Amino acid sequence: MQCDCQTKVAEKLAEHVKAKLPEGFKDFDAKLKGYGFAMAGNQLMSPFMISYQGEAWVPKKNGDGMKRQKIDTFVTANFCPFCGKAAKPDGDQEAA
Repeated sequence: MQCDCQTKVAEKLAEHVKAKLPEGFKDFDAKLKGYGFAMAGNQLMSPFMISYQGEAWVPKKNGDGMKRQKIDTFVTANFCPFCGKAAKPDGDQEAA
């Protein structure tokens, strides 16, 4: 790709996930997995989904040391990443 959208999405997702981790986490490491989308003819197959996986060390709730916490989440979108049109057209909207 000629754009840096993948990098921007990864950075924003890292910020979002880190904000939800307990205070004091360390060694955060997570990556986008399977960044891509599928087309059927001229329509985007819905939903556009990107897996995000990794791990971080977080403080134990009792305050006694650290434990490894897995990160396993995903981002979905119901629109075309190129033109912004809905991935599943309304009943009266025809596919281009």
